[in-house]
Amino acid sequence: MAVFRYRSVDEMPPPWRDTADPGNLRTVCEVLRSYRLLAAVANQPPGVHRYRSIEALNADRGDPYRCA
Repeated sequence: MAVFRYRSVDEMPPPWRDTADPGNLRTVCEVLRSYRLLAAVANQPPGVHRYRSIEALNADRGDPYRCA
């Protein structure tokens, strides 16, 4: 991606969205909602977990496709 340098703000192109548009807040809320859905790990407590084997890891995650 190219990097452009401008000597003043007057040389910069206008923003692609109107800064006063109330839809901007809606867009930010949708992005944050998507992030929460994608990053949520409801049943996993925070921290580092150590396992003795890959089988123990898969059993703890409850992954039905990897458990033997």
